[in-house]
Amino acid sequence: MLLTILAEGSSPTNNMIVIGLAFVLGAIITALVIPQIIKNSSKYHLLDKPDQRKVHKTPIPTLGGIGFFIGFMVVSTVLMFLMGNFDAMNLSLVFALIVLFVTGIFDDLKDLRASRKFLIQIIVALVIAKFGFKVESLNGIFGIYALPVFAQYAFSVFLVVGLVNAFNLIDGIDGLAGGIAFINSVVMGLILWYQNDYVFSALAFTFAGALFGFLIFNFNPAKIFMGDTGSLMVGFLMAIFGLVVIKHSKIMDIQATETKEHLTVVVVGILLIPVYDTLRVFTERILKKSSPFKPDRTHVHHLLMETGANHKKAAILLYVSNLLVIGLAFLLKEIESSTLSIILLFVLAAILSESINLKRLFMELALGKKAEEAKKTTIGVDSIYTSLDEDTENIGIISDQVKTDQS
Repeated sequence: MLLTILAEGSSPTNNMIVIGLAFVLGAIITALVIPQIIKNSSKYHLLDKPDQRKVHKTPIPTLGGIGFFIGFMVVSTVLMFLMGNFDAMNLSLVFALIVLFVTGIFDDLKDLRASRKFLIQIIVALVIAKFGFKVESLNGIFGIYALPVFAQYAFSVFLVVGLVNAFNLIDGIDGLAGGIAFINSVVMGLILWYQNDYVFSALAFTFAGALFGFLIFNFNPAKIFMGDTGSLMVGFLMAIFGLVVIKHSKIMDIQATETKEHLTVVVVGILLIPVYDTLRVFTERILKKSSPFKPDRTHVHHLLMETGANHKKAAILLYVSNLLVIGLAFLLKEIESSTLSIILLFVLAAILSESINLKRLFMELALGKKAEEAKKTTIGVDSIYTSLDEDTENIGIISDQVKTDQS
């Protein structure tokens, strides 16, 4: 069916059918592969075991990223081959995904040193930047337009490595990283469709489908985690789709009123939730004179759970927060100053995040007050018992004296 549609040529209807099929096939393949990964992970004890920092209570199979890697790569490779888009740029994308996939597997199985993972991520980011996946301009944000070549590479590496690690860090509760990436993939897929970039729109929807197939098993209660095998790929593809949306927005300029500056604001909004949480956590750790990479329980999903939310409620609240920020980004893109728009997006992210911190503070104060009252009550009860003991002792003394007098 896919071959028949492609043979008929490109048209909005045919492209829509292809993209829909890509989503469905990505989901089906992933959903078929995941149970086998769960079975073999349990068989060979490839499990993520609970500890003081983690929130799950029982060992859970990891390596779930293998499932949606296969689902995405099979469908996207066939699509690019059939649509004649296997150029050097897209080959570099395939190469980068394979390198990160292998890195993730080694990290999940052998626990690679952070420095080695960073080095690999930097090399991957430089390779794809060489083939065109790079930021060439900030499109007027903070008054900056075209970037020097060195700055293009430096900023692109910072963006890719930052997003890879942001999604890795937010992958802390059932369904969170996968769910946010699913939402972001759908939104960027729609934007790419609107930009007439049907190849990358299809890739975005393929990845969304693969994530949907994974979330069937990862949403609370999770039967499997994505592991670093998955989170490295998730953050990387979020960066790629964002770069492509901005890069191809000049196509959009010819046919619509949008500008690259507007699209940059939207991309920032789409990717902001995990980025803001990472920046907030790193800042707090540095202010406490601790390593920014030292694991703890201060991420936004941990804070939500400390306020009484379970996995499911915390994940859904963050999905909604993500959609709110994206919605605001689409509204703010109409503002003439993109710098102001981005500042307002960060303000909204801060309000959403700090409202959770505020609730936690009030809960801690309330618990402290209750503990103090309980302590006072305990002291009061202890005083009563002490008084009773003294009275009992006095009665015993008087009783002994009466007996002695009677004798």
